[in-house]
This record gives sequence, C-alpha cells and structure tokens, in this order.
Amino acid sequence: MKKLVASLFCLAALNLNANTEAVNITDKGFKVTLDWLDEKPKSYAKDFFIIQYLNQKNISEQDAQTAYDMSRAKKGRVKKAFNKRFSKIPNKDLRCYRASSEDLLKENSRCIALGLSIFDATKMSQENLKNAIEKIKDYPTLANDLEIFASDDPFNALLNANTNRFYRLFFDSRDTYRTNIINNTIPQSFIDKLAQENSFNRFIDYVVHRGKLDKIQKSLFNVKNNNKITNQTFFSLALNAINYNKETVALNYLTQAYNKSYLQSDKDKSLFWIYLLTQNKTFLNETAQSWDNNLYSLYAKELLEVSIDNIYYDIDIPNTPSVYNTLDQFEWIKVEVDTKKNLDDVKLAKYTNLFTEASTLPHYAYVLERYARYRKQYFIKPFRNVMQNYDVNRQVLMYAIGRQESRFIPSAVSFATAQGVMQIMPFLSKQLSKDLKEPYNIYEQFLPEINLRYANKHLDSLAKQFDNNPLFIAYAYNGGAGYTRKQFKRGLFKEKNRFEPFMSMEQISYAETRKYGRKVLTNYYIYNNHLNKENKISLSSIFQNLILPN
Repeated sequence: MKKLVASLFCLAALNLNANTEAVNITDKGFKVTLDWLDEKPKSYAKDFFIIQYLNQKNISEQDAQTAYDMSRAKKGRVKKAFNKRFSKIPNKDLRCYRASSEDLLKENSRCIALGLSIFDATKMSQENLKNAIEKIKDYPTLANDLEIFASDDPFNALLNANTNRFYRLFFDSRDTYRTNIINNTIPQSFIDKLAQENSFNRFIDYVVHRGKLDKIQKSLFNVKNNNKITNQTFFSLALNAINYNKETVALNYLTQAYNKSYLQSDKDKSLFWIYLLTQNKTFLNETAQSWDNNLYSLYAKELLEVSIDNIYYDIDIPNTPSVYNTLDQFEWIKVEVDTKKNLDDVKLAKYTNLFTEASTLPHYAYVLERYARYRKQYFIKPFRNVMQNYDVNRQVLMYAIGRQESRFIPSAVSFATAQGVMQIMPFLSKQLSKDLKEPYNIYEQFLPEINLRYANKHLDSLAKQFDNNPLFIAYAYNGGAGYTRKQFKRGLFKEKNRFEPFMSMEQISYAETRKYGRKVLTNYYIYNNHLNKENKISLSSIFQNLILPN
C-alpha cells in the first residue's frame, strides 16, 4: 500500500464515453496495446499498464522493448516484468550472478566483478578476500573495497577512505557486519565530513531507527548544522540523544528541526517533543494552536481542551450527472497539475461545475482542500452504499486507511502498482480473490465496491493478528504483518515513561510506515468520534492501549 502518485483508465480504450453510467472495466475484450500506450503521458499509471502489457502472451521482444522504453521508471517492477520475459543478461553472465562467493573464486576476473556483491563479500574469510583481490586487480574499485574488508582493522580502513566509499560500504554490507565490525565510535572530525554529504540523512535514519549500532549512536551528540541536513535528520538526532539521556543535546536538535521544518505537521511534532522534554506548557499551547490536524496538535488540543474548528465532514454537491469520468486517472493527473498552482476562484468554479455527482465527491474534496491551502480539512464519507454494509468500527478503520491511501480516488495507482481506493497490491488482491473464491480480474480493483470488499477481507486478518489495534493494523497494512511483528521484537511499545508511546511511534524503522501510522491513527480518531458517537474515544485512551504486555 504505497503512497498515491498516479494512475489509470482512459475511456477511449474501453470504447466508452464520459456519460456512460456503468463502466464495464471487466470487459474481456480489453487489452493494452502499443498504440494505446503511446497516447498516454509518462506516469506511474502508464507504468502500471506497461506491466500489464508485458504480462500478455504472444508479444514480441521488439514490442516489449518498445513498451519498456515508454516507461517513466525504467527500473523496479517495470524492469522486472520485462526481464522476466526478455532477459538481457547473457547466459554466461547469469552463471556469474548466480554463483556463490566460493565458486566465483574459481572464475575469471570479469565473472568475479559481475557476481561478487559487497553484501556477500562481508561474510568471506580474509584468505578468500585476498585471493579475490589478486584476481580482480583490473577492477580497482571492487579491489579497493575488498582491501578494506580484508584489512586487520576494517573499521579504521573505512575511516581512512573517502566519504563516498564509507557510505557505499556501510549501506551495502550485511546487518551483522555493520553491527559487529562497523559499529565503533566515529571521530567528530569524520562525522563533520559525513555531514557534508546528502547521504548523511539516510545514514542517520538507518543508525537511529534501524541498526543495533550503539557506538555510532553515541558519536552523534555534536552534529553541526548545514544546508544538507534535513529537519527529519535533526529530529532523529534528538530522539537518539533522548535515548542516551542527553536532553540538552536533544533540545538543541529539536530547535534545529523546528527551524528547518516547512510542513506545519513537522513543526508541531518538534514543538510537542520540546514540550515533552521541558514540560513547559508554552510549547504545548503553541502546538494546540496549529491549524493542521495531526496526531501531536490534536493531542495538545485535547490536553488543553481547545476545540477543533476546521474539520468538515460533508460537502454540498447537487448530485447531478457529471461529464467527468472517475475511472480515467490520466484526466485526474491533469486536475492534480492544474490545481497545484494558481488555484483561484475561477478554477474553483470550474471544478465546482465539473464535480457534481456523488462519485466525484473525493475529487471535489481534494480540490477544496488545495483551494483552502489545507486550512480547511475534509474528512468525507464517500461510498456510503458500500460502507454501510460493515459495522461502524470497520467503517471507521476503512475510512481512516482509505483517506491516507488515496484520498478515496478510485483510479489511484501507486509507484509500486497498488490499486484503487484502498491501494491493494496486485499480489495481495490476487490472493484475496482466491480466499473469496472469486475469479480474478486485476482491473476490477478500480471499482470501489470491489476494492473496499477486498480490503475488508484483508483487514479481517490483520484485526485478528493485532487485536483490533488501529495503529498496529495501520503499520501492518503499510509495511506487512511480518514487518510489524519484527518492530515489536525490537522492544517497541514495551516501556512506560514520559516519552511513550511517542518514542516507539517515532522509532518505527521505515520512515514511510512511521509517518503512515501517525496519519492513519489521526484519521481513525477523527472518524470514530464523528461516526461512532456512542463510543467516542480520547487520544489519551488510545495511547494507553499502545503498550504491549511483556
């Protein structure tokens, strides 16, 4: 369920017109063609259809190459789909890629250079590393990398390398090597060098949120500000300092994070953590005055009994027929581009006259939020005819997730090819169709009633695994159930102190999942207290239920 970026259908390809009420996207006659693809703008939507084209039988390698060349992202899933059918790697080279590190030592230098990864090199013995170095002298970059691993003191050899090599070997090494060999105190002079590179932000994210790298973590209490370091990096450095009881250091980093923040939600996050550190209610009050409805600002409002005055649940639309086709994402891309800048009264009037029926409610809400520069925030309730089939608790959860996944746009496709209102990955929707004992048609996932029903089936499983906890379900929906359980094994959501459960929420290893969980939980709180009036909840009570039993 990756983030919304672009998607889908063109009516002309389906031989339908914009006034057709029932769009039959399950028509077995529909096939993606090169001519159809050629008309579409480069986008993640187009990449999705290129993958469907590459998966079709009886296409030539030349046609497949033509389709591949049209893609926006010539890597990842598009490349995988192409290589699955028409691999460009010669058989003699495939042998090198597939060989073990021990078998590679029997091959020539070219084969070793092709097949030996840094990841595999970090588990080779010093003797084998030296043998490999002897054989690949005509590949100096790899040879110099292996020299570091083969040295008597690999960590100091890394420090004597340039920062680019340090970053590359750090990220490409296996976890155990990072933990056992690279995890050492880094001198301040080298930290200063590392901080001059953009890779420093990724490095800090890994060290603070993922690895068991305590010695490196203790080297991060004096990072100096520069224009390469992001607000999120300073926030992560603050968390790291708090974990080592360096609260003065943490306060300095949080101030830097606040000053570098552009988004109001990031400013609120820093302010709230400054309050947690200082217990100075001035910062809590400032957080409560925020116009953005995020987890931190809403909790501050709750603590100070400040009312929320910019949430809207309903939008008046005439519910008359619209010429806009909600299944044409290429048209939606035009709307996104058109409303990104200079969204004035004239443009708003245009979209007010275009988005006039119930199916366009999500699209209109999106435009209205942009028009208001997000100072008005819409928590709409689309697809009521479908959602009313579920109990109110499931409705709340599905609205909370759907708003974050796609803003309820039915035709949404992510860069990872997740589809529909609930952004279900194709591999998952295919499995869910088996569980539901239904024939599978990938295009049906753009029909809200089907996409929502499949999501409901998936949520049945996640709810059982995570005891109906909305935050943990959100983590699993985004990152996977196995990933979420691994986060718990790291010790998250176990302790009780003044920084919990906020520290655990901010220590989730993947930045996307970390942010996703906060946003879904915010949506859940808002939707529950609107739809579930007999069982309203406070954020305080939600947070109390986030501590797991030992």
